[in-house]
Amino acid sequence: MAADKKIKEIDVFCSVSSREIEEVISLLIPSLGTQIDVEKINLTLINYNGKGRIYNGKSKVGIVSIREISKNKQLGFGEAHNFAFQTISPDNCFLITNPGYLYRTCVSEMLNALAKDNSVGIVEARQLPFEHPKEYDEKSGEAPWASGACMMINSNFFKKSNGFDENFWMYCEDVDLSWRAWLSGYRVIYEPRAVFYHFTGAYFGYSQTRYYLEHFWSARNFIYLSYKYFGEKGEERAINLFKKTDFSNYFKKEVLNAWKNLRKRVNKFENKVPISKLSSKIKIVGFNKYHENKEEL
Repeated sequence: MAADKKIKEIDVFCSVSSREIEEVISLLIPSLGTQIDVEKINLTLINYNGKGRIYNGKSKVGIVSIREISKNKQLGFGEAHNFAFQTISPDNCFLITNPGYLYRTCVSEMLNALAKDNSVGIVEARQLPFEHPKEYDEKSGEAPWASGACMMINSNFFKKSNGFDENFWMYCEDVDLSWRAWLSGYRVIYEPRAVFYHFTGAYFGYSQTRYYLEHFWSARNFIYLSYKYFGEKGEERAINLFKKTDFSNYFKKEVLNAWKNLRKRVNKFENKVPISKLSSKIKIVGFNKYHENKEEL
C-alpha cells in the first residue's frame, strides 16, 4: 500500500565509514531515489570514524540530497545518531538505516505505519534476504523491539527519551530504545510490507575482527541491559548465562572486565511503569535473546 498522500520531505540518517561507503553509493542512494510517494529525501551520512571526508560524490542525486557530518572523533552507533538528530532536528520523524537497499515502497509503508496514531514510537522494516526471526503480532504489528538496521522513529518520542543510551557503544542500543518506548506509552511496530535488503556478514562474511567486536559488545551489553532493567538479580542471571556460553575463558574475562568498568558509572533504569506489566514485550529469554522466535510460537 502506498502512502495516502505524497510525502514532501523526510530525513534519513546513516552511520558509515570508508569501509561501507561503496555500499552507500551503489545501493543506498540509488534505492532512496526510487522511493515512491516521496518528493525529497535528505540523507545525512555520519562519519563515525571522524577522520577526513568519506563521501566525495554529488550533493544531490535525483530526489536525494546528501550531506556528511562528523564530530572529528570516533562515535558509537547511539552517539552518532544522537549527534545527527541534534544537528538536523527532524520535525516529525526520521529514518535510520544501515548501508543496504530499500525497496521502492519502504519509506511510504513505514511512514503509513508510524502515522496510524500518535502512540507509535518506532517502526521497523522487514529485513531480507534474511528476515529477523523475532516474534510480532500479525494483526497489530506490535513487536518487543525494533532492529536499528532500518527503523523509523517518532521525533517527539526520541527527544523526550533523550535518544539512544550512548553507554552501549554498539549493539543492543536498539533493544534499549524499544523498551523505553514501551515504558513511555509508545508502541513498537514491525511492518513486513516495508522491505530493506540488509547484506550482513551472514551474506558476505565478516572478518574475524568484526565478528569479535560484534560478540564482545553484544555480550557486554547483554549484561548491561539485564542490569539496567532488572537490577542486581538481572545482572547476576546475565553473568551466569554468559559464563555458560562456549566463548573462551580469555574472552569471558575481557567482557566481564569491560562490564566491571561500565558498572561503576551506570544506574538501574528508573521507570514509572512496572516492567511486570509489559512482560510480553520487555523480556530476556536466553543469552543475548530478547524475544521468542516466530516459528517457536
